Amino acid sequence: MNKETKYSKTYNLKATIFSVLLLVVLTILLIHFLFGANNILEVLVCIILLTLIFFGLIGVIAGILKGKWQILKENKYIKNTNPYIYYRDLPNNFGIGVTSLLFDSTIENYKDIVAVILDLCARKYLSLIKQNDKYIIKVLKNIDSDLLSNEKYILTLIIKNDIKNINYQQWYDYCVQDGIDLGLYYHEEINISNNPPLTKDIIKKRSKVHLLISIIIGIFVFVLFLLNDNIFKSIGFGVFGFILTYIILIIPFYLINVLTGFKNIGKQVKNINYKNIIENNLKKTKKGIEELHKLYSFKAFINDFGNFIDKRADEVILWDRYLSYAQVFGLTTEIMKSGYKELVNNSSFKIDNIDNINLYNIEINPASK
Repeated sequence: MNKETKYSKTYNLKATIFSVLLLVVLTILLIHFLFGANNILEVLVCIILLTLIFFGLIGVIAGILKGKWQILKENKYIKNTNPYIYYRDLPNNFGIGVTSLLFDSTIENYKDIVAVILDLCARKYLSLIKQNDKYIIKVLKNIDSDLLSNEKYILTLIIKNDIKNINYQQWYDYCVQDGIDLGLYYHEEINISNNPPLTKDIIKKRSKVHLLISIIIGIFVFVLFLLNDNIFKSIGFGVFGFILTYIILIIPFYLINVLTGFKNIGKQVKNINYKNIIENNLKKTKKGIEELHKLYSFKAFINDFGNFIDKRADEVILWDRYLSYAQVFGLTTEIMKSGYKELVNNSSFKIDNIDNINLYNIEINPASK
């Protein structure tokens, strides 16, 4: 298995793609204007584009970091509150797909498919035997109620000799739903405001402030001149002060509105990226956290398997199923160092090296279909 791909469901994909494309287009426009700016208008366009790109990039980075940091804190809390050091028995019977999602919210397609096949072999639904340079699967038992829906999906594909055409998204969805049905995790929905970057209410409020400041300045000028001139001249100067102040403040208030809009665009980009990070990592329930504690401790036990090599051969029979979980944890190489032939040559499967097994050198025994 030289190549591993990960699959995790992506939410707001269209919004993310739009954000990236928008930043690319803005960057291209910025470069165009930056190297060809000949007047103050084009320089102003460059400044506006640069500001928008700045807020967009800050939003992307801030959203990703915020989501990653939250997940990191949750995982650290789960590990720090783990009451187990080692968990020597198989923690549960949830199967590979659900276990993989509970462990890190992703399915590593090729690696975890092999793990599922090994697990179904250990549970006597299949057998896997190496013949020359191929691995032959034979179906030993039909689908029954002991299997979860994601396992039924995999076994159905094997029975139909269609495992090479597996739909990873469909398998992922089955695994997610199985875990939800088991009460292990759920999707944490995050609502994103669809308000425009600059609302009419904000513009109206700032327009009122703009007008109020101009009126105050006009009244101040009127009072100032009223002390030395007659009332008519004072009114004229007051009106002039109002108009001049209003005109002068148009540009700064306009720029404030533009900057607020850009800042809010950055916030929306931040929220989109934060939402993608959080919703792509399944939220564990209390039961899910307890099972994850066991998985972490079970991984620690498998990782130190070499410390238990004094076990008798008949005690290693159970380890044929442990091998599939070692595959999920990425510990296959470590566990194979134990040297037990029973790990790869037992009643469940007869293989040489788990790294050589992939969907392209597996064949279904026609007689078993």
